[in-house]
Amino acid sequence: MKSAAQTGEISVWKLVVIAALALGAGFLTFNFHHIIKVSHIHLSLAHSHRTTAFCAFAGCKLTEDLQDAPKVVPENSTADIKIPKVNSSTDSKIADVIDEEATKMLSARVCGSPAVDGYTHVVPKCLEDSPTAQWWKSYFAKGGKQKDLIAHIEKAADFDGLAVAWGIGNTKVSAEECAAACLAHMPGVIQGPFVNLPCNAFAFCPDDICFEPDAHTHHKGDCWLKFTEGPANPELNMRGTLPPEYRARHPKAPNVTQWWGGVLLPRGVLPTNGTYGPRWKW
Repeated sequence: MKSAAQTGEISVWKLVVIAALALGAGFLTFNFHHIIKVSHIHLSLAHSHRTTAFCAFAGCKLTEDLQDAPKVVPENSTADIKIPKVNSSTDSKIADVIDEEATKMLSARVCGSPAVDGYTHVVPKCLEDSPTAQWWKSYFAKGGKQKDLIAHIEKAADFDGLAVAWGIGNTKVSAEECAAACLAHMPGVIQGPFVNLPCNAFAFCPDDICFEPDAHTHHKGDCWLKFTEGPANPELNMRGTLPPEYRARHPKAPNVTQWWGGVLLPRGVLPTNGTYGPRWKW
């Protein structure tokens, strides 16, 4: 049997252990939120490092929400996106020289506006024989590359054209990425009535819903790839601030055009201000 002294000694040690456990529990309870917060920070940093490493490999850009936001461009102006330069010894010499012949061909419109009577008079063969399409055929035949064209992007502008790639569900993260898709599109890839036509215009929806006077619902990221005659003198469906008479016809229309649009042109050809197409009066 244990003596009273031994029993008392054990009780003292029990009290010491219990006190130590209580102190430790109190410390953990008091600092629990801090520990969780620090752990969360470490996990977030680990995720950030992984994301940074991935983007360094993939070439994407990082913003606070890890997405590229559309680059802000002054209203009713254009901006060139970065694309590879033409591998030509004369490239630097012709960059600032106006190509009058190309400008003439890429400003002509011989098949009429496609939006007349709701696009019911569109003739694909006429478009394929148009000066615009013939310039593209000649450009490709001479070794020109689609990706070497210049993409002119305009904020608050909706360019008309015929879809060579359907926009609903063709989701991109920015107007620049939509332009890049147009630069990558080649005739003959996507079947349809305009399979033989190149992409030389595009429209991008940056908002949750973008207004159009048609039967479709256009969502954020929708990227329409189009062919238009005369991309150097384009037809626009909407641009900038919409006037009261337009919004009177379309009560759901916003005050300012939501779309970002643009055209592709070769070096030496600059876009004009363009004209309004029939959809402007729908």
